[in-house]
Amino acid sequence: GGLCNRHGATRKPRDEKDDDPVPPKRVRRKCSVVECTNNAQKGGVCRRHGAKAKTCSHEGCTNNVQNGGVCTKHGADVKVKTCDHEGCTNLVRKGGLCNRHRVDPVPPKRVRRKCSVAEC
Repeated sequence: GGLCNRHGATRKPRDEKDDDPVPPKRVRRKCSVVECTNNAQKGGVCRRHGAKAKTCSHEGCTNNVQNGGVCTKHGADVKVKTCDHEGCTNLVRKGGLCNRHRVDPVPPKRVRRKCSVAEC
């Protein structure tokens, strides 16, 4: 066991903790057009300022590509998960259930360790 604060336990200051640092977030490029705050897509510009979306390779189709160069109508394999609740066809949001059937569990209580000093 360990010691409680009353019997000499100390905590490391935040800057001395030996945890791995959190990796930096990915920085997205912004559109190169002055005063535009949208994320850049192709060629350094956003869709509004000229970036073109890929279209389906099936002849005559103008839908946007989803997977494998084709749209969902022409065979793109896009996996859509549905709610595990019986008879529900809503999309899964978290934990296999939709927002309607998901109930956020009560967070677990913190387990306090006993002090190793007798009768503490």
